[in-house]
Amino acid sequence: MDYNKVEDAVLKKAMEFFKDNAVKFFGIDTKIISAAETEIKNIEIRTNYTDYLFYTEDGSYLHFEFQTTNKKDDIKRFLYYDASLYYKEKRKVRTIVIYSADIENVETYIDAGTIKYNIEVFYMKKLDGDEKLEYLRNKISKGEKLTGEDILALTFIPLMGSKENRSKRTLESIELADKISESNEKLQCLTLLYALFDKFGDEISKRKFKEVVSMTEIGKMIRDEAIKEGIKEGIKEGIAEGKAEILIKQLIKKFKSVPDEYKKKIKKLSEETIDIIATDIFDIEKIEDVEKYF
Repeated sequence: MDYNKVEDAVLKKAMEFFKDNAVKFFGIDTKIISAAETEIKNIEIRTNYTDYLFYTEDGSYLHFEFQTTNKKDDIKRFLYYDASLYYKEKRKVRTIVIYSADIENVETYIDAGTIKYNIEVFYMKKLDGDEKLEYLRNKISKGEKLTGEDILALTFIPLMGSKENRSKRTLESIELADKISESNEKLQCLTLLYALFDKFGDEISKRKFKEVVSMTEIGKMIRDEAIKEGIKEGIKEGIAEGKAEILIKQLIKKFKSVPDEYKKKIKKLSEETIDIIATDIFDIEKIEDVEKYF
């Protein structure tokens, strides 16, 4: 089993859960319609923090970041990220940064002359993690159904204000989530905790976290769900790869040869783009015309 494939599928599932409930939890007046590609090409951005990127119904991007540190250059990194996104698709970007309980009063605005840039912030410090944990503990013990906001609250408890340290609160959240009777709610909580802790935990804490999760009933459930997702992705990738090979053969038949550079780029294209090129192939007059699809 390719563990990286499993982990990627877990993180993807976590993003889906986040997408469905985050707007209401953070009080954002917009509607998310789908997740967006978070990879930025040609700009090097090194970060250990969570990035969630979505398309909204008004055609904009909604960009979330979780921060457990407050570095002076963070806002510059967000500016690079958002400027790259705008350059890529000419979509407006709304960036919301969620700061853990030990952070407050961060820099939210940059005046770079012709560029004026600001982010929105949500301070988890204003949420009482101890109170939330007790409320959810009572609700779960009674077997009551959890709402989407309840599930996000449970997974965000490690970042909220608390008398306990973050690692202890995380483990308490895992233990409580494992007591949820409804399997889908349990899966949602543990998957989100897994994704969040994978980003903000130190290496020792992350290993301990994964050990704890693996010993719970939900550990097997997460792996099984992730494997299913991985298989689906593998099938999808296989279909796209097969179409790419067929398209390359069609282009070779029409133009006698295809540069190796073009072959590599075609293999990286989405299935939808490959289908478009295949449909347009009779209108393509020279092999260089394929470049407009890259």
